[in-house]
Amino acid sequence: MVGVPRSTGCRLCRTRKVKCDTLKPSCGNCIKYGAECPGYSRGLKFVDEKHQIRQRSRRQGKSQEVSTTGSSASSTTGSDIAALDSESWSLVRPSPTLLRLELPRGPLLLNMIESSTNYTRSTDVFILLSWLNIDRLGKRALLDGAICSFALHLTGKANSNADLVAKSRTIYGLALNELQAALQHSTEWKASETLCAAILLCYFELFAGTAVPDTWIQHAKGIGTLMEQRGPAAHAEGWDAAMLLSCRGILTISDMFYPGKDQLFLSRPAWRHVTSDGGRRLIYAPDAPIEHIRVGDGFLANLAQLTPILHGAYLLREANKAGMFVKPDKISALAHLATVEHVRLARWFDDFDALEFPRPVEVLPTDPDNSLFETVLEHKSAAAGSLLMGYWASMLILEETLVECGTPRANSEISIRYFVEQILRSVESVGRDTMGAISNWVRHTDRV
Repeated sequence: MVGVPRSTGCRLCRTRKVKCDTLKPSCGNCIKYGAECPGYSRGLKFVDEKHQIRQRSRRQGKSQEVSTTGSSASSTTGSDIAALDSESWSLVRPSPTLLRLELPRGPLLLNMIESSTNYTRSTDVFILLSWLNIDRLGKRALLDGAICSFALHLTGKANSNADLVAKSRTIYGLALNELQAALQHSTEWKASETLCAAILLCYFELFAGTAVPDTWIQHAKGIGTLMEQRGPAAHAEGWDAAMLLSCRGILTISDMFYPGKDQLFLSRPAWRHVTSDGGRRLIYAPDAPIEHIRVGDGFLANLAQLTPILHGAYLLREANKAGMFVKPDKISALAHLATVEHVRLARWFDDFDALEFPRPVEVLPTDPDNSLFETVLEHKSAAAGSLLMGYWASMLILEETLVECGTPRANSEISIRYFVEQILRSVESVGRDTMGAISNWVRHTDRV
């Protein structure tokens, strides 16, 4: 039997149906024509394998029947939700605009969200859902499915319930299908509910983990593209502004690992006025001190400025390894950027350190025999811990950049070792319970 050929070329060459030389990081065709090589990975494609029967006509009564069969959703359990027919989740059938099912799904979903946040309140996961607009629930199957999958996963993980976790993945697949349909629609692609669903599904991939560990980063890159196409005015106020503020971090991280040919859109002048909370408390508690908000905004602004430095440092390191010549003026420019950002970030840390927050404490590792350290760091505050680890990682990147430029700071070896050890000693703390999946991201980020 003749085998079916399977191309190993990059995605762009496969789309163009041309022969690819499979060079990395960019193939010869992409280099020749000045195109950005999308890479060689094949993304997951969710296919509904249920047998489809085409009917000669679809009467209006069919859609009413779907609504009627789900009218008891307010009393259903998690298993009933997973068993719903895929048509009841459809965004584009029968109406391609707003899915107005007369189902009391809103109270059901609100109950699920409250349950999941109660289970995970100790890990600060509930902050991720604090910006959700409850009034939008129960109106779009796409958004409802995204919320459902994320809430079920959090609850299942917190209770070690494998059945709930499995059901969350089933609903995730249905919601991902709906997201693909919405993004291809002429008006639905820019709806606030579509953006919210995309963010929630990205969070699901981050917490749940997938076969490919960086799937969520690729998804975040797509969210950035969607926001950029919607424009800064669409994210100036209200719910849309809160969504932008909530995922500034993952947008910046995605640009670090999958940089585009242009500057990160969050760093552009047109976007700067909408990328900080500025005391509006859109994603913060009403009583949050303004100093805490400013420190949070400041760190994310510095993180966005770090991405071009990281890209330049990576290229310089690879060139140094290969013995390639790099123009001295480019090295000097990169060293200047790194030095300025180092000073700016050190000033930010002084402001952060002046705040009142629980400092990390040294504790014994859970497995002393296999631990690299006699003591590890326990972060009592997840928010403060994430800022600390982000600061250590950012300073590590800047120190290594200056080393590659041939202009290391005084005692750089001691500083580099300190930042590395602080990060590694914190992995055990951030890798517990529901937040455990994020430790995979931490290890992935450390490789930078």
